[in-house]
Amino acid sequence: MDLRTVDRGRTDVQTTGYDVTMSALHNTRADGIRIGLACSLVACMLLSSCLSQKAPDLGDRALAFEAKSLDGQPLTFKPVSRRVHLLYFWADWCPRCEDDFHLMEKLYQQWSTQAEAPRFLAIDVGQTEEHVRNFVKRMKISFPIYMDHDGKVARSFGVKGLPTYFVIDRQGVIRHVILGWADEKTLLAEIAKIE
Repeated sequence: MDLRTVDRGRTDVQTTGYDVTMSALHNTRADGIRIGLACSLVACMLLSSCLSQKAPDLGDRALAFEAKSLDGQPLTFKPVSRRVHLLYFWADWCPRCEDDFHLMEKLYQQWSTQAEAPRFLAIDVGQTEEHVRNFVKRMKISFPIYMDHDGKVARSFGVKGLPTYFVIDRQGVIRHVILGWADEKTLLAEIAKIE
């Protein structure tokens, strides 16, 4: 930007082609910094799991845990079950999670009518209930969301980034882990291998 065009916080539209005030640029930077700090905080919480305990790996039995849904319903997760489990750790600031939710809603609608279908557990990491409620409402999500406010459940599973999927068989063994975005074909193929 040509500094000669800056006059009282406004950039000359004719010089740059953009009508942007300096305060708008500072607000955008501040928003970016806030998002970056939030991401860093969650990353630190997740990475601290490496120091505190050994998380289960592929072939290990998944850990039991307790959580509450966004609606306050308690969950006691027991890895050994008559159903395959798909655990999905997420936060709405991760760029891919929003796309994942369209797929998760589709799968949840299909699976909710089948008694032996995989059980899907979406676990939000480190966000407030109000924030998550707004996201759920905007995305028109019908499946339950479980809250992991302090990241304890994510740390116990050794989650290193979001989103992360764990496919757990009926014996409670972690059979597949996907760090990052998963397409429907890959996800269903991994589940089909153990059904």
